Amino acid sequence: MRVMGGSRLAAVCASALVLAGCTGATQGSPVASGSSSPESTTVAAGPEPFDPCTIPKSAVTASGLDVSTERPDFAGITTYPGWKGCTWDGVAQKSWYYVAVLSSLESIDELLLSPSFVRGVDLKLSERTATQLRHADEMQFLGCAVALNTDDGLIVLDLQKKGSRDLEGEPCTEVNRHAADLEPFFPT
Repeated sequence: MRVMGGSRLAAVCASALVLAGCTGATQGSPVASGSSSPESTTVAAGPEPFDPCTIPKSAVTASGLDVSTERPDFAGITTYPGWKGCTWDGVAQKSWYYVAVLSSLESIDELLLSPSFVRGVDLKLSERTATQLRHADEMQFLGCAVALNTDDGLIVLDLQKKGSRDLEGEPCTEVNRHAADLEPFFPT
């Protein structure tokens, strides 16, 4: 079992909350309608974001990530409607980082409104334009993210240093490489 320091876990959870956005509070108490029926009601499900855990295991491995460390709901991202995520560690026995691939129905423009990220350079991934991001807090030099639009929303690859491990590379260089490797498996 891996143990994550409290401040590190808090930072990861904060990242997930920021990426997920906020929803407004509801005032008052719920009230049942005047008529009730024993018949069941079917509610149509809304669109679902891309599930990053469906990226082929062979592609994840070829990119240098360890499929045995796959975590489908790292930091509870799927508790936020319209978000899905999958996380893998680097392949080295004592890998210094993990990569979370997050998917949302939001747009990159909505993500860039967040004060939690500093916009970096624009990148080309095949024929797509992506944006490099850094966290705007003390984590800014411990990781790097790449975000790109899809027809149905947004994909974010967020690479973060693990716990007390030393940086053994440049986070943006690493996440850019993983983004280029995995991009063919993202929705258009």
